[in-house]
Amino acid sequence: MCLTMMLRWNAVLVSFLMAIASLRAGEPVFMPHGAASMGMAFAMTATPGHWNCFNNQALLTAASSTSFSAALENRFMVPGLSSKAVSAVIAVSPAPLGIVATHYGNADYYRLFTGIGSAVKITDGMALGLQVDCISEHGAGEYRDIAHVTFETGLTYAMSTSLSLGLHLFNPLTPLNGLPSSFEAGMHWRQSDVFMLTVSGSKVTDEPLSVQCGLSWGLPDRLVLRSGYMSSPSAFAFGIGFRSGSLQADAGFLMNAMTGVTSSISFIWTLR
Repeated sequence: MCLTMMLRWNAVLVSFLMAIASLRAGEPVFMPHGAASMGMAFAMTATPGHWNCFNNQALLTAASSTSFSAALENRFMVPGLSSKAVSAVIAVSPAPLGIVATHYGNADYYRLFTGIGSAVKITDGMALGLQVDCISEHGAGEYRDIAHVTFETGLTYAMSTSLSLGLHLFNPLTPLNGLPSSFEAGMHWRQSDVFMLTVSGSKVTDEPLSVQCGLSWGLPDRLVLRSGYMSSPSAFAFGIGFRSGSLQADAGFLMNAMTGVTSSISFIWTLR
């Protein structure tokens, strides 16, 4: 029976991966945050973690403690392309809560993104999450301010204690609101608390399919080293993390031969 279940969910995952090639979706409206995620090239659809909960809301059910975080991302070392974010994951049973707010841009143009979501466990190994988003864009001069409300949803399935799958769909309302949509499917494999491997594929409206992969190694003295690669845009990733008590600090970098370096730092405070 277990084998039948595994084959069925493998078929579901393959079907979703084939379907992403037909999705319409420019640049994602919500850019992922969290330096730990950047250090693994954002291959995080099925990987538990504070910031990962906002790239797949079903991961909220894996949060065992309440946590708060702030993150700063600098794209291509251009101040006008920086993005700032704050978030909270409130671990309450049976439906944990996730809240996120981001700011991207400068005085002439900026985008505000706020979202609130939750998740529930459907079975012992499966969870479903949903988040409602409000996106507003503000421009200088004669440009008209606009605002949109949309939603995103995610699913995770634990095939074993070491292997899990994740699916995430952002803004299925593209025909109605004109915003880009995106779909992601990923896998997370953990050998132990020391070594972790992640792989994911993502498709955004009018953009080519991107494949991401990431590795994480835990070292003594509370250090974590990370590396990764994404195919579109082609970029190598690396990062480092440090944890002391309830505080965690991370730094991540993406390196592209054409556009240069994108960097990120984030801090997470966990209530224990």
